[in-house]
Order: sequence, then C-alpha cells, then structure tokens
Amino acid sequence: MRELDERSQGILNQTRDQTKYCLTQSSKRMMNPEEDDSAMEKMRKDIEANQENALSLCTEKVLLARQAYDLIDSHVKRLDEDLNNFGEDLKQEGKIAPDEPAILPPLPLLPKDEKKRSYFGASQSKRFDYRERDWDRDRDFELMPPPGSHKKSVPAPVDVDQPIDPNEPTYCVCHQVSFGDMIACDNENCQGGEWFHYSCVGLTPETRFKGKWYCPTCRIQPF
Repeated sequence: MRELDERSQGILNQTRDQTKYCLTQSSKRMMNPEEDDSAMEKMRKDIEANQENALSLCTEKVLLARQAYDLIDSHVKRLDEDLNNFGEDLKQEGKIAPDEPAILPPLPLLPKDEKKRSYFGASQSKRFDYRERDWDRDRDFELMPPPGSHKKSVPAPVDVDQPIDPNEPTYCVCHQVSFGDMIACDNENCQGGEWFHYSCVGLTPETRFKGKWYCPTCRIQPF
C-alpha cells in the first residue's frame, strides 16, 4: 500500500510539473504561432497517460484496502466464534455460572482526556458492550472497564472481601477494585469514584437510556 502511495504521488507530481510546462509554452506560442507544436502534443499525451496510471494505482489501492478489510472481518468473526465456544466450555466445566453470558475480555480504560471521543473521532463517547463487537447506537454512555481488569481473561463475579492489591486502584462508591460491568461518570472532575459497578448504582447490563450519566455524588454537588 505504501509503495502504491509513493508511485501514485510521484506520477501526480510529474503530471503537475508537465501541466505547468504546457501552460508556460502555450503562453509563448501565442507570441510565436509558427513554433512547432509537436513537442506540446507529445507532452499532452504523456500527461493523459500519467493520469490514467495514477487512476489505476488508486483503484488498486482501493481493492487492496477492501481485501484487507474483508480478511480482518473474517478473522474477527472467527475470533468471536472461538471466544463464544470458549465461554460455553467454561460453563460446562463449571468455572462460570450457567446463566452467565459468554463475554469478551474487558478493554483497558481510555485516558481521562480521551473519554469524550470514540475510536473513530466521534464527538460523543459511546457505551461499549463488550459482550458484542458492534457499537450499540441506542446507548449513549460508556462501559469501559478500568485499568487492571484486563488481567482477568474471563470476567466473573469477584469476592469483594478478598485481600486487595495495594497497587491496584479502587473505584466506585464501594472503594473496590474493578470487576464486572462498570460505567463512567460523565463529570470530568468526578470525585465520587469515576467508574462505578452496575450493582452499586442500581444498573443492569440491560439498562438502556440516552444522554449523560452522573454518579450519586455528582448529582448532588454542583459542577
């Protein structure tokens, strides 16, 4: 792809120079109409040929990009299927509850200054349901597990009374480490915990609403 970019850019630069030359020569020929125009005709043909070559290279780039997209999409679908099968195997082995949906591993927390942008530059961040791979357009709030949760290959209910690693950050109104489904407060200066467990703030994975979400602390404090 990079080679095609370099080749097409080189052709475009050459065409630009040839066009400038033709314009200059045309001005001179107006002053001297008897001058042989065979060189100009050859230059025009070269410009047309270069334009066709550049268009061909751009078309080839589009085809390569489409092939790469299809290949990646195929691998992603296969990975999703393998992860779902893995989750079903864990259920059969009794390592997760039978009614627990097979889910993908949590994703790392976005930096504080990136919370309001999606991966593709959208102006409003979206809730990411990591049980699926598609964006849910009906949900307008974030679901991105805090740092540290990516250490668990398959999220499962955590005993909040177990010893806490002093180096692992805590969140939520319960001041516990990250686990399970969590939601971020839309107040950039949130002092209530920033990320909150669904169970602690009365939410469920099926909760659907539009607009911003604020934690209990930020709801009663001006900001």
